[in-house]
Amino acid sequence: MRLCILASEYPSTTQTFVYEPIEWLRARGHEADVVADRRGTLPGVDGARFPVTVAGRGWLDRRTKLRNLVGSPVQAVQGYGTAAWWARGAEWSTWETLARSLLEPLRRADGVLAHFGPHGIRWLPAVATASKPYAVFIHGYDATSWPREHPDVFRPLIESGAGFIANGEYIESRLVDLGVPRERIAICRIGASTDVAAIADPPDLTPQRVLTIARLVDKKGVADSIAAFAEAQDVLGGGWQYDIVGDGPLLPALRALAERLGVGALVRFRGFLSRRDTIQALAQSSVFMLASRTAPNGDTEGTPVSIIEAATLGLPVVSTLHAGIPEILPAEGTRAGLLVAEGDVAGLAGALRLLGSSAAERRHWGEMNRERARSRYSAASHVATLLESMARVARPPSRA
Repeated sequence: MRLCILASEYPSTTQTFVYEPIEWLRARGHEADVVADRRGTLPGVDGARFPVTVAGRGWLDRRTKLRNLVGSPVQAVQGYGTAAWWARGAEWSTWETLARSLLEPLRRADGVLAHFGPHGIRWLPAVATASKPYAVFIHGYDATSWPREHPDVFRPLIESGAGFIANGEYIESRLVDLGVPRERIAICRIGASTDVAAIADPPDLTPQRVLTIARLVDKKGVADSIAAFAEAQDVLGGGWQYDIVGDGPLLPALRALAERLGVGALVRFRGFLSRRDTIQALAQSSVFMLASRTAPNGDTEGTPVSIIEAATLGLPVVSTLHAGIPEILPAEGTRAGLLVAEGDVAGLAGALRLLGSSAAERRHWGEMNRERARSRYSAASHVATLLESMARVARPPSRA
């Protein structure tokens, strides 16, 4: 299969679930062309590894627009006779929309996959003009906070006949609530990095180190995890370190919080790391914590990649009963107090006390996580399910 992947930025440090599966597809003999609004960068990685056609706003001068349109006028207007429909709902001019429909990666594709709802809707007129099977992968905020102010935001996609792909049952349920017919939704679980899965031996779990990998934004609940780490010092005894990998707008406030709670010397903010260094951080930790919660604007997780990868490695995970997180981890975590309610700092602290004081508990919970994650979240499973999902739900959009 030859896919055209549509993304707002490629590659993006915070979207391993976009750029890594493209490499998995290619490794299995499929062709995958990427069209993005802008080119991104990854720490420590040569950008040539990620070829991309950049087609952001203002990407064509008038001469190139006219050349594309004159060169393939039939494709430009096939099945769609009104400029108003091409332009409706798009941020681009009619000329830009038509020219995008003639992009080579789009014209050559067997199917087109857009990541995130807003981007998928923006590209809808161009994909419809190209008459290619189309599906939009919904990941989190695009099924939660984004539709909160605009409940009918998915109507153009629904009416067009395009398909939807969800990363788990939670996002599927949100889409159904928003009016998407369940039969038009396929579930494709995120795969763990092959570099993580290739680590055959379970982690040592002796370093006294808690790890969080997250953007420093409200829904990641890092303030709750810092507060829980501070509260658990009666057992951890100042001997454990808490590493936070990631960056974001809350960094100054979180630094101040750690100082105020008396754990500033134990909490290390490491910023964004390369994939190699991130995986090394996972391998050198003994507990992974992500205290996700619903943000004030309604934003939630889908199925966090960081938890999937920590579980795949075999780390014991402390987290919350939030969004798709309970889908990732064994149900025993809830009974054992290792998955707690959103915002339950005392519960998070109790989980840290339990795991921090018992290597046997760490090994037991880590092994359970590892077994479940490796059976459900592999790269091979993701690729196979993605192709099956495209075949089942992707359809050429019709006029809405």
